[in-house]
Amino acid sequence: MSASEAYVIQTGGETAGIVVRDPQNPSYRFFASARRFYPLEGRLFCEPFEAEQAAKALRREQLPRRPAARQNPLRQSGAEAL
Repeated sequence: MSASEAYVIQTGGETAGIVVRDPQNPSYRFFASARRFYPLEGRLFCEPFEAEQAAKALRREQLPRRPAARQNPLRQSGAEAL
């Protein structure tokens, strides 16, 4: 296997997996190395860059969302806290 037939896919400092050129297709097959990227397992990509973009998108979807800042109900009504 030459260097151009397999690539490591990383996102956010984490290894998502590898893509390997599929000998039966002009594409790359993804192999996940972390559980959070299992939804991409076996998926075919035309270019390694596309696999990287898919891994980044999946990682963004899985990041915990920051809760909205809670407003003090006393401030909203104009009342003063004791």
